[in-house]
Amino acid sequence: MKVTILHPFTPKAAGVVEKSVPTYHSQPHVKAMSNLARQKGYTCSMEYFTPKIVRYSTSDAVLKWDFFPVKLTFNGDHKKWKKQFSNSCLKQYEKETPDVSIINMSGHSSPFSYELSKVILKKDKKYIAMLGGQHYTDSAWSRDYYKNADHILVHTNMQKKAMEEMEMFKGLDIRVFPLGVDCEVFKPSSHGNAESDAPKLLYVGRIVQWKRVHLAIEAIHTLVQNGFPNATLNIIGPVSSEEYLTELEELVKKYNLSGNVFFLGHKEHADLPRYFQEADLFVLPSDKETFGMVMIESMSCGTPVAGINCPGGPADVIANNVDGLLSSPENYPNDILQLFKNKELLREMKSNARVKVLEKYSIEETTRVLFESVNSALSSI
Repeated sequence: MKVTILHPFTPKAAGVVEKSVPTYHSQPHVKAMSNLARQKGYTCSMEYFTPKIVRYSTSDAVLKWDFFPVKLTFNGDHKKWKKQFSNSCLKQYEKETPDVSIINMSGHSSPFSYELSKVILKKDKKYIAMLGGQHYTDSAWSRDYYKNADHILVHTNMQKKAMEEMEMFKGLDIRVFPLGVDCEVFKPSSHGNAESDAPKLLYVGRIVQWKRVHLAIEAIHTLVQNGFPNATLNIIGPVSSEEYLTELEELVKKYNLSGNVFFLGHKEHADLPRYFQEADLFVLPSDKETFGMVMIESMSCGTPVAGINCPGGPADVIANNVDGLLSSPENYPNDILQLFKNKELLREMKSNARVKVLEKYSIEETTRVLFESVNSALSSI
């Protein structure tokens, strides 16, 4: 029995360093698929496109990662990533079709996903449409794509409810697939976080305009100007926009924050727990997030998250002023300032954040839902 999770785009288009994919990208999926392989004996693989001219694979003890050459027209172009196509992938599926294919794409889907779905159905196999994002392409082919899926997986209850109210998803089987974290890896420091008057902020994610990293720098500026001169912000992640990176660096110079803001670049996933543990607050200033796995990883380490109160991920996970902070772009810097002025509330948030992840976002829950999803698809073959 073969089960795959296909990401029909290059890692670069998703802001991920390709060589780090096995240890960095979609880690909840990786761990749940590893459990599926171990416990059920299935052949499981993670699949992506690659700008390399030949197909290649890598593997660990239980999982395989396949990389299919992408059509070079849209190689690595983030703005056109939904148009990426791989003839190599289509040919492989024609030759050997997995029993269950989980196609992980945005709500827009893609012409490639639709073409692949037709190959899968022709071979009498099943596919599951897994999607994120808050925007959807409503067309004849996308409706056909979602209608013919065994079912649809999304990552938040908010997204499920919003989709159920849309005409294009009426009557379809939509399920919530929580993205869990390994709570034995992402856990609070055994030494505890010593309280100080030097707030430590952390951002982990792509350096690109829509992530609104500048709001985190504005927050540090506000802290420095209002009684916290030694506040720091570590910025971790690959650069998707050199232009935006330059803007951020100029903002740091403008506010004279070179001793407060540090650009640390890309870090391997295994290195992240230490940074979460050392931080007092994780900043997630984008107002276009759907889930944000780093949010759960941070909370699992006992570090609350300051997110934007927008439809989707942060508001679906964070209870404002209980286990994290929900703000607006306009009030973000000041709300963070007020939080650090209330040490007791911040202390309670740290404890509550960890408890929430243990209760709702463990890797065990992710594995359970994956097992149910795959079994559901297999039972209808």
